[in-house]
Order: sequence, then structure tokens, then C-alpha cells
Amino acid sequence: MEENLENQQQQIIEEKNVQQELPQKPKETIYQQKILQNYWRFVMTCICFAFFYVLGTYKIDTGLGVFLSSLGEIACCFAILKQWDITMKKNTLYYVIMIVLMNGLMLWTDQSFLHFWQKKIILLLFIVMMFHQMYTDTAWGFKTYIYNLFLLLFGGIASLFQPIEHFIQQMRKKENQNQKWLYVILGLGIALPFTLVIIAMLMSADSVFANMIVKLVGNLFYPPNIIAITFLFVLGYWIFYCFTASLARKELSATTKQTIQIEPIIAITFTSVLLIVYLLFCGIQIWYLFIGKGNLPEGYTYSSYARKGFFELLFVSVINFLMVIICNWKFRKHNILNMILTAVSVCNVIMIASSFYRMMLYVKAYHMTVLRVYVFWFLALLAVSMVGVVYAIYHKQYRLYQYLFVVGFVFMTILSAIKPEAFVAKYNLEHMKQYTTSDIRSIMFSSLDVVPELAKIDASKIVTEPDQPTGEEMMKNYFEKVMKECEQKTVRAYHIGIAQAEKSAKEYLKNH
Repeated sequence: MEENLENQQQQIIEEKNVQQELPQKPKETIYQQKILQNYWRFVMTCICFAFFYVLGTYKIDTGLGVFLSSLGEIACCFAILKQWDITMKKNTLYYVIMIVLMNGLMLWTDQSFLHFWQKKIILLLFIVMMFHQMYTDTAWGFKTYIYNLFLLLFGGIASLFQPIEHFIQQMRKKENQNQKWLYVILGLGIALPFTLVIIAMLMSADSVFANMIVKLVGNLFYPPNIIAITFLFVLGYWIFYCFTASLARKELSATTKQTIQIEPIIAITFTSVLLIVYLLFCGIQIWYLFIGKGNLPEGYTYSSYARKGFFELLFVSVINFLMVIICNWKFRKHNILNMILTAVSVCNVIMIASSFYRMMLYVKAYHMTVLRVYVFWFLALLAVSMVGVVYAIYHKQYRLYQYLFVVGFVFMTILSAIKPEAFVAKYNLEHMKQYTTSDIRSIMFSSLDVVPELAKIDASKIVTEPDQPTGEEMMKNYFEKVMKECEQKTVRAYHIGIAQAEKSAKEYLKNH
């Protein structure tokens, strides 16, 4: 008996040791548990997101479909937060407003370059909005935000197979309390292919019905398009599922680690040397460039002197901007260092003003281009950003990255609102003494934003070669092409800027 008891105790001890040696499954967070508890409701939300994803991505770069898609995706995000019993914070409304505003600006301008960056800003706002809802991000620094963005990305990759895993878990349950959601999803799954087939058949049977469907949603119901739509639908579902599953892990860093501060004498030494150079350079800029005094090198006029060295100055200005931020961040606070960094910042503003003035002379000599508009925009952005940098020198706890983000957003809003290509066309047309064929054609190769400006000019003043079409013929052909391009747009692709172009083209053809 004693031997049996000893053997049993030994066996129990061995089993405990084996269990301790086995890798323990990480404990699920409350949000991961709620995904499984409300699984079918969660799946329905992901399906809704996938629908809006298709609405805003399938054969469309911008338009009403993208705007409505973004609103629907916001609603899906808040539906997930409600399922997780997370109440909406007051400041979250600002993120929603910024997302809606940026989407509205996409409807305003037809320039694809701006659309690219507007979409990136919207995506970033979505992520930051969810961070703000789930964490106390007021304790985060810039490094923490970047670190958590990467954690979210890798968490999404780690969750890549969770849609399948969760579905298998649900199917293995003997009793499903939310079985009604399963019935709804199965019903939708059965209805979808039947609906697609029936609409395709009805479009074939009635041309009026077919034209109406094409006008509303385009050629969505052609077989190749259905395959593409199905792929995008599954992709949208998977992206949102993995994104929310990654958030549910609650693995992001909650606080910012203290940065190791370096001895400030190092920074004082090299910044003071640079400051001497900058003071000398800025003195020359004020005396020669702004005041216009002093003897220039042989062969130089003031205009040729001013137009030289713009890009070098811009490069140095960006370096100074980054240098002041890094010195203020990495080195211990010191009054002398603060004064040197402030002086460098003032010199940097003078360099920015010098760059701005030089570019103004470029424009007077060679007219305006879209690239030069971007340069003016960037210089103004850099100058306003320097104000926040100087303030941060004397307030170490100031969250500079938030200021820079807001400044960037405001300047992006302004850039989108002025429609750079339309602004360039208006400026050049107003400052040209005569219109040449090459000048007008260079404007025509721009986006549809320029159409209202071209519609204002007198075509008879366009100077053409004898063997080329007249200015009136060239303009008429252009506006007819614009009309054909605008007429091909569906309701989903409705765009304010394109509607304005269509209206201007129609009025021009009517009057001529």
C-alpha cells in the first residue's frame, strides 16, 4: 500500500512538471473573449465593412462612393467598439471630423497626386482614432506611436488565420446561443449569388433597366467584374477582421519610455560652430538679397543672384529643422543650448524666407508650375512648423509631434482647397501676354480641375501655326473630350470637381 501511494505521488509530481514545461497558451483579453461571445454579430460587422470597402475601391479612385464608403467604415469601427463596451471619447469626434473633411476634399479636386496622400492621411486617422479609443494615448510620445503602429501591423499578420480558426470554433459548439445570426448570414450568402444572376438576366432582358443599373453602379454585374468584386469583398472582410483581432490582443505599449539624455556640451559645441556660419550667411542674405545693397561678384545681376542656389538652401533648411528637433530631444536641458537652438531656428526662418524670395523670382521669370506651388506650400509649412519647434525648446514636455500633425493636416487641407493645377492655370493665363498652342496644350494635359479656367479664355487670342487647327477648333475638340469623359462617370463616381468641369465645358460648347 505504501509503495502504491509513493508511486501515485511520484506520478502526480511528474505530471505537474510536464505541465509546467509545456508552453502555456496566452490568456485571452476581454476583447478577444467578446469577439467569440458575439461572434456572428462581429462577423456581420466585418461583412458590412467589406461591402463599404468594395463600394470605395472597385474601379474608382475618388467620388461619392469613396465618401460614403469612408462613412460606412467609421460606422463599422464604432459598431466593434460598442460590441466591446467601449464608449466614445469626446476627442474622437475631432478624428471623425478630420476624416470626413479629408474625404470631402477628395471630392473637390481631381488631382490624383493629392488623392494618393489624402488616402494615406485618412488611413492614418482611422488607426490613430482606434488607438485613442482603446488606450490613454495622452501618455504616448512620438516613438511610442511609431512602435505601436508596427506592433499593430505585426499583430494583424499574426491574426491572419484567426477568421478561419474562430469560424471552426463556432461550428464545433453544440449549442449556439446566437444561432439567429448564423441564419441571417446563411440567408445573405444564399441571396447574394441569386441576386447577381437575376440582375444580370434582367439587364439582358430590358435595355432601359440595364442602362439604369449601369448608370447607378457601372458594369458591376458582368462576370469578370463579379469575380473582381468577390475578391475585393473577401479582402476587405479579411483586412478588417485581422485589424480588429490585432487591436483585441491589447498588446500595444501603454507608456513612453524615458529617453536617455546626452551631455549638452556636445550639442553646444557643434551648434555654436554652425551658428557662426549661419549668422554670416543670413547677414549676407539681408544685405544683398532683401535690401539689395553691396557689390555682387562679376557677371551677376540681382535677379540672377537671387535665382541661384534655391534647392541648396531648401536642403539646409530641412537639415536645420531636423537638427533642432533632435538636439532638443536627445540632449539634457541647458540654457545656453536653448539660446543657440533658438538662434539657429531664427536663422532657419531667414533661410526659408530667402528660398521663398528666390522662388518668387523664378516664377516671375518662368511662370508658375505645379511643382513650384508645392515648393511654396512646403516652405510655408516649414516656417509654421518652426514656431512649434521654438516653443518646444523651452517646454520639454510639449507634444511637438501633435502640433506638427495638426499643422500638416491644415496645410494639406489648404493645398487641396486651392486645387494646385487650377491655381497654376489661372495664374499663368492671367500673366501671359499671348497664348501659344504649346502653352494651352500643356494646361490641357492637366486634370479636369483646369477646365473652368480654360473655359474663360478667348480662343481667338491663341496664336497657332498656319498648318495647325485654329484656337477655336482646338478648344472645341478639348471640351468635347471633357464632355465624353464626364458622361462616362456613374453615380458612385460622382465628383464635385468633375461636375464643375462638365458644367463649364457644356456652357462653352453652348456659347460657341
